[in-house]
Amino acid sequence: MNDKAQLYTLEGLMAAVLITLTVLAVAQSSVVIIPQTDNFLEVQMKQKINDALVILDVTPDTTMEYNLTECVASWNTSTEASYGKDQLLALDKQLAIMLPDLMYNVEFAYVENSSVVVKNTVFNGAPTENSITANRLVALSNATVNSYGGTWMIPDDELKVIEVRLTAWHV
Repeated sequence: MNDKAQLYTLEGLMAAVLITLTVLAVAQSSVVIIPQTDNFLEVQMKQKINDALVILDVTPDTTMEYNLTECVASWNTSTEASYGKDQLLALDKQLAIMLPDLMYNVEFAYVENSSVVVKNTVFNGAPTENSITANRLVALSNATVNSYGGTWMIPDDELKVIEVRLTAWHV
């Protein structure tokens, strides 16, 4: 009898078990990162549109032609945007520069006569199912509205808070 064949067989089995245990230990101890492309793109787009609203809101008058407060204050409250007919061309122009690869709509939401009113001010079409919405609050006084030629009816001793909603999506 030749014992060498049995020894080689046992050696092969032990090597296979050792390799299997090593691979198993490495696989369980390391973190396997699978990029979640959809979530990453949503987070990136949300950050981009939030940043656009913040930049429009806090940028000084000397840096940008119109900031967000000026755009909101100058809006004619009796009108609403429809496709191809934007009511705030200055706001649309600034957003087009900041968000060149996105489609977007802008709505103003405010309380009037104890009810919430939502009006389109920039409308570029119906958002898709993967759209993201960001918002920013703007406070207006009567003096601000009068200085920019808006039609908001605000008593002299009050402030009106308007929620600017920016909905954006990829085309």
